[in-house]
Amino acid sequence: MKEINRTVQLVEVGPRDGFQSIKTFIPTEKKIDLVKTLLAAGIRRMEVTSFVSPKAIPQMADAREVVAAVKAERVEGLQLTALVPNAFGARAALEMELDAVNFVLSVSETHNRENVRRTVDESFAELAKIAEEYAAAEKAPRILLSLATTFGCPFEGPQPVSRVADMVHRAADLGVTRIIFADTIGVADPLQMETFWEDILPVLPEGLELSLHLHDTRGLGLANVYAALRFPVHSLEASFGGFGGCPFAPGAAGNIATEDLVNMLERMGISTGVDVETLSRAALELARFAPEAFNSHMARVVAGKTACCGPA
Repeated sequence: MKEINRTVQLVEVGPRDGFQSIKTFIPTEKKIDLVKTLLAAGIRRMEVTSFVSPKAIPQMADAREVVAAVKAERVEGLQLTALVPNAFGARAALEMELDAVNFVLSVSETHNRENVRRTVDESFAELAKIAEEYAAAEKAPRILLSLATTFGCPFEGPQPVSRVADMVHRAADLGVTRIIFADTIGVADPLQMETFWEDILPVLPEGLELSLHLHDTRGLGLANVYAALRFPVHSLEASFGGFGGCPFAPGAAGNIATEDLVNMLERMGISTGVDVETLSRAALELARFAPEAFNSHMARVVAGKTACCGPA
């Protein structure tokens, strides 16, 4: 049996993926308070917002205010990323002096058209434009690429690993330093996860950081994490409270809950530096805005403990 990867890092995406999935507008100060709680819990790698059109996603209209407030905390070791769908968003991230930008592109041609209204080739052209602008800038953010629908598409079904690998090579040629393989609709299973890594690792460029972004639609999110821990995964993305989702996959659940992931990793002897109870309190607070989308085992444990025994 392969050794478990004990150096994997945690990336919190709730302030982006989680917040933007909630229809009720979360007041800016509440967003900032929730992010501060995440920092107090020990989170140090975070996708803090997305620079998108407020018309498209009103929840992200206060992106600059949230970023400015979080940066003002001056937390040592904090690494902030923002999702950007285009060069306009990338310029905003550059102005805000973020550590990295996450550009999203779907492996599935159909999903890419539905998600960002572009063909895959058009998205790569936009990514090339961002890379060119950043190459000419001083202290530009790193460029990360999320490959949505890596493990399956709601329109086209399973995607060939060879297609995923080709897209990774195209991205690496443009200067992308981290690839995030996303199970956008939560269709992967542990055997598929193992086979994916066995097939793709031999054909990838050297020197890339490889990450996973998993959704828990069918309750297999943590099982897929366990399968992936046998491989050189650099980081795992999760969302506190299990919020998130894909608007083009009816019934798809949010991300794996960060507090559930932390609990599993810590019990396996993999240190995260994150306090589950503090993280769970943030999840319970966010749940007030969308209780129907709340999907966290550990937050319920903490809530039950508090109700039974008083404040933790």
